[in-house]
Amino acid sequence: MLYGNLALMDLGILDGINEVIATTEDKGRINAAPVGIVKDGDSLHVRLFSGTHTYDNFLASGWFVANITHDAWLFAETALEDLAPDYFMRRDGLPVLKGAEAWGLFKGEPFALDIIIAKVELAEGEVMRKDFRACNRGASLVIEAAVAATRYLALCTDSYYEELIRLQRIINRCGGPREREAMDRLMDRVNSYSHI
Repeated sequence: MLYGNLALMDLGILDGINEVIATTEDKGRINAAPVGIVKDGDSLHVRLFSGTHTYDNFLASGWFVANITHDAWLFAETALEDLAPDYFMRRDGLPVLKGAEAWGLFKGEPFALDIIIAKVELAEGEVMRKDFRACNRGASLVIEAAVAATRYLALCTDSYYEELIRLQRIINRCGGPREREAMDRLMDRVNSYSHI
């Protein structure tokens, strides 16, 4: 087990925006959603948006689990939908994605606004396996598309939809079957939500 902010590098949390899948819990119901942990030297913070389960759960409990994974499909899937319970396991009593390479419990003191910008710190974490792989442009763009999709649905701004179309063309060229499926599922959801 790893403890404190000195273990951030071991978990793969480096300076800049670190995209993770945050898991939170309320009354036994687990929520998973992409979140960016911003590391600037020794400072860590997250930005969460009102109206999301992650916002509500973090506001109530003051913690989230950061699941470190390279699986772009999981980012796309959790951006707009809840995962079934069989995607999770318990580590130290916490909800962790079964497919995560590492996880970290982050704690902070949130306060209610339209956007929570909370300083957080690593309480504990664990590296479960280290996956080495080449960078895949398609996988990276699926994560970017998941961010654009959530912003499009929250703000209803055409520029985010245009960005999704542009990203889909590149993912179809650069991604593998799992990345293309993730992008197709993301676009299906975006299109069905935008018609509601």
